[in-house]
Amino acid sequence: MNGLTGIQREVALLLFSLPESQDFALAGGSALVALGVIDRPTRDLDAFAAAQAGEHVGDVGPLAAALRAEMERIGWNIEAARQHQTFTRLIGQKDRESIEIDLAIDSPPAFPLERAGTIPCLAPQDLAARKVLAMLDRSEGRDFTDLWTLSRQHGKADVISWARQLDTGVDEEQIARAFVRLERLHDDELPCDEADRLSVRQWFQRWRSELDVSPTH
Repeated sequence: MNGLTGIQREVALLLFSLPESQDFALAGGSALVALGVIDRPTRDLDAFAAAQAGEHVGDVGPLAAALRAEMERIGWNIEAARQHQTFTRLIGQKDRESIEIDLAIDSPPAFPLERAGTIPCLAPQDLAARKVLAMLDRSEGRDFTDLWTLSRQHGKADVISWARQLDTGVDEEQIARAFVRLERLHDDELPCDEADRLSVRQWFQRWRSELDVSPTH
C-alpha cells in the first residue's frame, strides 16, 4: 500500500480482514495515499460502505465493535470520539502512536472499486467527485491540493460531472464559491511541495474564471 505509514498499514489490514468489513472500502485521503495518487501525510483511515436504495440505510456499529475489540486485543487503547448508526470515529493509541479511524455509510460508488494490495479502495474518479462535494462544506488545504492533483489527471469537466452524478443539486456557482476560500488559506496550510503552491492557486483561479462566476458572489 503505497504511502501509508506502518501503523496505517497494520490497522488497514486488520480492518479489512474482519468479516464485518465485507461491504466496506477505503475512502478519502487515505485511499488516495494508498493508491499512490497523492503523496502527503494523513493521520487517519476512512472506511466507507454504500447505502443501498430501498434497503436499511446501513449500520457501521458491527464493524466498529469488531475492530475495537480486535485492536484492544493486540494492545491498542481505543476511544469512540463519535458514535452513530451511520458514522463512527475511533481514536487509537499504542506505544506513542495514534490513529483516527472513520467508518461511514455514504452514497454508492459510481465506479468499480480498485485495490491497494489486498485493500479495497474507492476509485480515484469517485474520490475526485467526493472531494468536490467535501469542498462545498469545508475547503481545507488538503482538499485543494488533492483536487488539484485529481483534476489535472482526469480533467476539470469530468470531475464536476462525476460530482453531479453523486449529487444532482451541485452547480458551478457553488463550486466557484468554494474555490474562493483558497484565498483565505496561508501557503503553509497547503500540503504540497512549496514550489507547487503558486501553481495550485493559479489553477483554481483559472478554474473559477472558467466557471464564469464572480469571486464576490
